Amino acid sequence: MKRMMMAAALLLAGAAQAQTMTAAPAAPAAPMSAMPPGYLAGKPPVEILKLLPPPPKPGSAADYADREIYTLTANTIGDPIWERAKSQLNPTSPEFVKQLSCALGTQISPQGTPFTFQMFARAGIDLSGPMTVAKEFYKRPRPFTTDKGKACDPISDDGVGARLGWSYPSGHSGIGWLWALILSDAAPAHAEALRSFGVATGDLRIACRVHWLSDVAAGRVLGTAVYQRIAETPDYRADVERARDELAKAPPLKCSN
Repeated sequence: MKRMMMAAALLLAGAAQAQTMTAAPAAPAAPMSAMPPGYLAGKPPVEILKLLPPPPKPGSAADYADREIYTLTANTIGDPIWERAKSQLNPTSPEFVKQLSCALGTQISPQGTPFTFQMFARAGIDLSGPMTVAKEFYKRPRPFTTDKGKACDPISDDGVGARLGWSYPSGHSGIGWLWALILSDAAPAHAEALRSFGVATGDLRIACRVHWLSDVAAGRVLGTAVYQRIAETPDYRADVERARDELAKAPPLKCSN
């Protein structure tokens, strides 16, 4: 989860560097302090503990569903869905960005589409705060810690989940869904494919065996709540227009299924 919390800062750094390179190739990248903050900076935070219910209680129907699905995912270890889940371990990785580009039908990168990446980063900052609050409040263990089961993320190999952090809500699910909603505003013609990608990002965390089903559902609720808040801000609306123009000029991309 530390990788998730660093994702927004890394994306924003890349976008800022790309903008600087475009304007003046010899100039250094802007310092982090000079980069735009999240869209909700200075505004009341998303009240995540009022928004999300607690994780399912032991013995409840939702808890049973979580555990049953976790058990079933053992059957897909090593399958293509397992390998795809491994390709999405880090939302800032080239493979993750490639899959997102395929859903968009346009090649995106910090260098080629810096305004689009800046939107990702600013929104990611807004999501990371309430996500961390909820994780630290509920302190829900990862599913593989219940039976020392295999998960697709190598840093789960100790079986205790400490390096991945707490499970509820899923940050990957939240950020994948949030970015899909943002890109749907900037490229509405591709909204269906983008939202399918956003949903799949969460589903793959279940296939990876690092999240419960209810973690992923809660992550999507968080992503939606952040999107609804940032969509009301003038900064976001202005950035959508800039990103729309930028994406219209970016190289088209066709990917095989």
